Amino acid sequence: MRLYTLAEAHGLLPEVLPVLQSLRDAYVELRAIQASVASQSRGASGDGHLLANPWESGGEDRMKGLDRQLQRAAAQLDRWGIEVKDPERGLVDFFHQRDGRVVYLCYLLGEPAIAYWHELHAGFAGRQALE
Repeated sequence: MRLYTLAEAHGLLPEVLPVLQSLRDAYVELRAIQASVASQSRGASGDGHLLANPWESGGEDRMKGLDRQLQRAAAQLDRWGIEVKDPERGLVDFFHQRDGRVVYLCYLLGEPAIAYWHELHAGFAGRQALE
C-alpha cells in the first residue's frame, strides 16, 4: 500500500484526471450498451429470436474496446495505489497517514482539488473537510 502525502496526491492529480475520466466514460457507455441489449432482448419474438439486433453496426467490437479502455484505466490507477470506489461517479481514494493512522484522501471527479478525507471504514458518507 502506498501512502500519499496531500502534496503528493495533489501533484499526481493532473495525471490521474484523464485516466479517471477515461475509466468513467468507458464504464458509463458500457452500462448504457448493456441496458440497451437487455431492453432489446426483452423484445424477442415468441420463438426467442430478437426483434432487433443489438450487435449491428459494430456493437460487440465497441463493447470490447470499452472493456479494454476500462481495464487499462483501472490497472493504471491500481499501479499508482489509488482505489476506485465508484467508477460511474469517478470516485477514488488515496491512502494517507493522518494523526498516526491510515485513512483515505477522497477525490470525486469534477472537484477542483482533493479537499476531503475519511476513515477506511467510513466511506463517502464519512467524508470530512481536510481543514
